[in-house]
Amino acid sequence: MMRTITIAILAMIAFGAIAEAREVHVDGYTRRDGTYVRPHVRSAPDSSRENNYGPSQYYGQPPGQRDHDGDGLANRYDKDDDNDGIKDNRDRSQYGGR
Repeated sequence: MMRTITIAILAMIAFGAIAEAREVHVDGYTRRDGTYVRPHVRSAPDSSRENNYGPSQYYGQPPGQRDHDGDGLANRYDKDDDNDGIKDNRDRSQYGGR
């Protein structure tokens, strides 16, 4: 019994570490038009738009805690980041056209 509980706890810790590691560190680079993009962290690319961190202009907030609509739920957990009633996976202007 104790062994099963221990294995379950270790599995939850490992899964949490994997879930939190879903971010990509992007080195700074210069675009073709000469604009410099600062190094930053973004959510790992996948087929879903509803689990993204949100716009990078929120430099004061850690990426995983960005809350575009201010409802207290981080963008990566919020299925409607801009509170317009359209789920993020179907929203063409997820962050108000930014």
